Amino acid sequence: MTSHPKTPASVWWNETPTPYPSLVSRAEGDVVIIGGGITGITLAWTLAALDMRVVLIDASWLAGSASGRNAGFLMAGPAEPYSELIAMYGRAGARAVLHTGRRNHERIRSLIAEHGIECDHRIRGSVRLARTEEEAEDQRASLPLLREDGNRSAEVPVSDVVPAHTAGSFRAAFFDPDDGEIHPVRFLRGLAASAATRGAQIYEHSPVVGAQWSANGWEVATRHGVAAGRTLVMATNAFLPQLCPVLEPLIRPRRGQMLVTAPLGRELVSRPTYAHWGYQYWRQTQDGRLVIGGWRDTDLDGETGYGDSPSEHIQAAIEKGLRELVPEGAVIEQRWAGTMGFSRDGRPLVGWLDADRHLAVCAGFTGHGMGMAAACTEGLADLLAFRDAPALQTFAPSRFPELVRHQGPFIAVPS
Repeated sequence: MTSHPKTPASVWWNETPTPYPSLVSRAEGDVVIIGGGITGITLAWTLAALDMRVVLIDASWLAGSASGRNAGFLMAGPAEPYSELIAMYGRAGARAVLHTGRRNHERIRSLIAEHGIECDHRIRGSVRLARTEEEAEDQRASLPLLREDGNRSAEVPVSDVVPAHTAGSFRAAFFDPDDGEIHPVRFLRGLAASAATRGAQIYEHSPVVGAQWSANGWEVATRHGVAAGRTLVMATNAFLPQLCPVLEPLIRPRRGQMLVTAPLGRELVSRPTYAHWGYQYWRQTQDGRLVIGGWRDTDLDGETGYGDSPSEHIQAAIEKGLRELVPEGAVIEQRWAGTMGFSRDGRPLVGWLDADRHLAVCAGFTGHGMGMAAACTEGLADLLAFRDAPALQTFAPSRFPELVRHQGPFIAVPS
């Protein structure tokens, strides 16, 4: 009998799922996908729905990394002030990020309805809170720009969206009616099950030990098996540089930490909330638990690397935020951390890394995988069929000159 590692500590993993098998022989398909988070799973379903033969392999549990360790926010708009995105990417680039978020939300909502996935999906909007006048002014300056590009965010009284005892902590509040929330593990594993019914071959607990392009196809070796296909898609987000070292300067691992309380017995917050430039966030689940996390900015240098254990410093900062929201105290049930892939310019890398050898990448979502990946994989499916995908132009890996200049293989065999 095969033994599997323990499930992650996240609140979304309180139900142990039926595992998928490990790859112990040879599996063949048109496309091999490495990575079973939101990127790999939504891509696998998309390709399987197009009658393509798909093999998906993951080193651990499907949705076991950042996709199953986040706060379950489903945001159509960016956490950051839109004016900042425009300053970084230009209006067209910022608009592409905004529209990707909107398409992503619509796609996830459609998939949930189509497959009848029970995942606590609710659309009740979201709140962005400014702790300083500077932050408030940045958010206000973004509102007309957002509206011009189709977003419906508006400023609302702070007292309307926060508990009365915390109102003095915030200078302004902004409400986006189109945002929502989700149970990420139930959604992703439900969609994976639907992909499997369409013929996708899915394997868990099958870490990759090497990959080679040979005879016009890829052979991806795991510890005990081989996945073979014409096209290879690397969808491991933060962990991608471990397989593709040339991406190390472009995608760096950053840790996010959270905790969850026991049910509070009252509704404290009614919708997902960001505060302090998006560095702080919280929401209340349908059973009354408060999920709260972030405060990464209090130790940016410490929150790097691939370690996924909570740290004393960040957890203490989160607990301070918890006391602000729940001054009477709350029982903490779980603490956890997840590793996110931050790209060098804040935008994901989606597209061909080496079109001649049918090697593609979809990673580097900079903390917004749940808010962007499902839309990106819809476009990526077009690219894999060598069709145009104009919505992905701003995310093309070729925007980085070092990737264009790179000579030799992209994939390294782990030592």
